[in-house]
Amino acid sequence: MAVMDYGQFLEDVRKRGGFASNEEAMAVASHVLMAVAEVLPQRDAEGITTILPPELLVYLRPTHAEPDPNFDSQLFLGWVVSTVDATGGRDKTGGGLDIYADYSGDEAIRRCQCVFSVLKSLMSDRQQATMLACLPEEVGVWFSAA
Repeated sequence: MAVMDYGQFLEDVRKRGGFASNEEAMAVASHVLMAVAEVLPQRDAEGITTILPPELLVYLRPTHAEPDPNFDSQLFLGWVVSTVDATGGRDKTGGGLDIYADYSGDEAIRRCQCVFSVLKSLMSDRQQATMLACLPEEVGVWFSAA
């Protein structure tokens, strides 16, 4: 598979996610890739770098020699949820539920899937299987559904 153009990658993420700008798409893509870097062994990350625009490779640099076995779906979402505007007050009618925080988890999953969808369009079946095997179980479900 050929390396996708950086602008095209961002445009695809922006369109799939309905994001307002390529800057927002870049923020989402970078956070998803940084989370992927936490769970993907270096050798497998190197295989994926062959399909990504060079501008995105910095986000796949691992922070540890080996993937963190404790990096679960909630930690994965933590990287992505920071791209969601989840500021607001408590809903006084719902017993104090922070409706923005409640919404942000689902939105972070949706954002992951937008990036996963573009990644999968570039990956071979073998690369997809490798990535799926490395992702936390729940994140793997989101990846498969993307």
